[in-house]
Amino acid sequence: MRKSRTIRTAAANLNGTGDSRLAGLMGQRIRRLRTQAGKTLRAQAREIGIAASSLSALENGQGGVSLKRLQLVAEHFGLHITELLGEPAVAARVDGVEIIRNCAATVPGVQRGTGVLYQLLGSGRDHIIQPYLLSFDPEGGYDRDMIGHPGEEIAYVLHGRVELLIEDECHALTQGDLIRFRADRPHAFRNASSVGVAAVIGAATPPW
Repeated sequence: MRKSRTIRTAAANLNGTGDSRLAGLMGQRIRRLRTQAGKTLRAQAREIGIAASSLSALENGQGGVSLKRLQLVAEHFGLHITELLGEPAVAARVDGVEIIRNCAATVPGVQRGTGVLYQLLGSGRDHIIQPYLLSFDPEGGYDRDMIGHPGEEIAYVLHGRVELLIEDECHALTQGDLIRFRADRPHAFRNASSVGVAAVIGAATPPW
């Protein structure tokens, strides 16, 4: 029970029910990029391909954050998505080796759908692999927020039971299972249990 409450508290980070600082900082970055480009909110939203109300909500740090929407914004400004989510975790780098201490506790996260905390681990842009961690509440899922991106992806179930949707296919996975798939096909994870939490760690290449 304690683990479930911990995940739920963390997942509230960008959902308007927890610490709003990250959402506010992200909104400031997006607004600064828009104003530096000399664009009105409506014109910028049209170029990105999202509703002006959605861009306004992002700039003001309001409501839940769709990863798909953030991907569109980041791509439009030529950024890696982690550059919108917050400052990178402090890493020790020596001779091509990078160590990030207590990584999952220090990197920002986005709530995807209901009860899913999505964390992009590491700094991303100057790497060729993007690791991530997914933490699910019971019945947590992406709420149809399926997303595709270039490259290949692998995912390993740390604990619990999850389902990976790839377009119209459903793949049932349990603790200890690993799956590899083409990431350009729209995909999404969900917790297959109504009572237990779940966690998945994975990596995508190239970073997106």
